[in-house]
Amino acid sequence: MSDLDRLASRAAIQDLYSDQLIGVDKRQEGRLASIWWDDAEWTIEGIGTYKGPEGALDLANNVIWPMYHETIHYGTNLRLEFVSADKVNGIGDVLCLGNLVEGNQSILIAAVYTNEYERRDGVWKFSKLNGCMNYFTPLAGIHFVPPGIHFAPSGA
Repeated sequence: MSDLDRLASRAAIQDLYSDQLIGVDKRQEGRLASIWWDDAEWTIEGIGTYKGPEGALDLANNVIWPMYHETIHYGTNLRLEFVSADKVNGIGDVLCLGNLVEGNQSILIAAVYTNEYERRDGVWKFSKLNGCMNYFTPLAGIHFVPPGIHFAPSGA
């Protein structure tokens, strides 16, 4: 594997990591479905395992999105290990802030994602994503709101 191929692969995989988070937060079905191989598995511990692009959309449409008014995920500390030229293992931390539908309150989730990525026919996608939640903490008495709620318009 050339240095250039390794760098290009690393960039493509970092985009996949971000696309999964953005797809969930922005509720973009096309983006979310496009990042999985048909035989991929997305597991969220305590919730279940979903297979392929259809499973990812099932998880989003029937579990995640009905649970939250909105979410924002911050993915960080992504570390990649090249197992071969076409297979990479990854680990990263994710912080999710959101407003739950039930109880209309905010929540903080800290999780670790362990991922496997594969390149097939020159394209990188997820082959596995395992989300392990370290914390699932309701923030009692707190509800996240847009900044405009707290500020009077200029000149008021």
